[in-house]
Amino acid sequence: MDFKGITVGTYISRKPKNKNDKSICANCEKNKENIDKEKQYNLCKECNKFYVSKTCKAVLTIGRDQTTGKTLRKSFVADSEEKALRNALQYKLELDENGGPRIITKTNKTLIDLVQPLIDERFKLNQIKESTYKRKLDTLKRLKTAPFAEKPIAKVSRGDIVNYLATFKTYSKSTIKQVYELLCMGFGEAYHQSIISDNFMTGYKRVEKPKSEYVSHHKISLTIAEQKKLMNFLNNVPYSEFKHKYLFLLLLSTGMRIGEALVLDYKKDIDLEKGIITIRRTQTKGTNGKSKIGVNTKTSSGQRIITLNSFSKDAIEGAIKHIIPNKFHLLFYNPINKQYGLYEEGSINSALKRIGLKLEIGLYEERNSKGKTVTRTNLHTHMLRGTFATRCAEAKMDPNVLKEILGHSDTSITMKYYVDVDTEFIKSESKNIVDYLIDKNMFANTLA
Repeated sequence: MDFKGITVGTYISRKPKNKNDKSICANCEKNKENIDKEKQYNLCKECNKFYVSKTCKAVLTIGRDQTTGKTLRKSFVADSEEKALRNALQYKLELDENGGPRIITKTNKTLIDLVQPLIDERFKLNQIKESTYKRKLDTLKRLKTAPFAEKPIAKVSRGDIVNYLATFKTYSKSTIKQVYELLCMGFGEAYHQSIISDNFMTGYKRVEKPKSEYVSHHKISLTIAEQKKLMNFLNNVPYSEFKHKYLFLLLLSTGMRIGEALVLDYKKDIDLEKGIITIRRTQTKGTNGKSKIGVNTKTSSGQRIITLNSFSKDAIEGAIKHIIPNKFHLLFYNPINKQYGLYEEGSINSALKRIGLKLEIGLYEERNSKGKTVTRTNLHTHMLRGTFATRCAEAKMDPNVLKEILGHSDTSITMKYYVDVDTEFIKSESKNIVDYLIDKNMFANTLA
């Protein structure tokens, strides 16, 4: 039976087992004409010359993009033509119940219709990195679950957006920022295309970002006592019991980013004779969410040379003793990852958190999704970078020197985000002020 807008067929594909053998088997030669597709598949699936596969597919025409003129289709694959057709008909029935096939026009474009091409364009023009592109696509996927996601953007009200953003009050500032950014992008594009006459995501009456109520347990650095506890563990635990010991010791003694450390090339990046490490790239994520070796560092200022001190040199030498030879020449090689030989940053972070719980570093309690109170730790890999920076600041290192070591473009970034003013730091600085004032006899009369 024919159904308007639906085509159904069985497609046989063959792939040669030997790329250089272009001949066909006797059965194929004999039956290449006037043969039923199902019979051909059954005949050829045991063929010793080809890998043969069968696909039963129904294709449903669901509309046309009035802007580009492109016909929109949806495919349904199943074990048989009957099942594929049944799935296509079911989908068509659901479409009809919801007002028929959605034909994209200028006036019924949704927020998703407007934002997706903008993100794709920025990625194609190399304005955003692959990891950023993936993050924006993930945020867009979140937006697709919004109550107004299927509604034409011209019919989305200010109240719709306010109510939606209100659901993010318990989320972190960064999550709120990412969602808000795409909302602004979509409404800005709608205004540009004259789909809407009033953009309530801009101007002095704009819808503001919700204030986050999220209670963050994030800390920039370890206290001296916490660092001593961690260092004592790392220095004494056998490598056989904790394979990441030299990685964490290196982070604590150089301040390099975890992504930079995980892609260190032991042939090109490490020179023990000169006592230097060259930072020229970092680990990044592809659009599939998997880690890969990046071409460059996170920023241009991130490309730098780090001079090894006695602690970082010991960490490097320890890591070199346990190198697993690999084609990527990675100092910290993961043999399970066949594509790049990389450890996922998430798994490294989890390993550090397990140590934090064991050593009782940065503990706090919170309720999990099941309402049960659980003990967690705020220890994370980036805190090791902040710990290095804080110790350097406490030791009175010049901020401009520290900026270069950390690979920052500006000292304000270094001091704001990577130096933790804890109690010990305050005591140290306060004592310096007192010593200075006494040295200058500032309190000579009052003390008398």
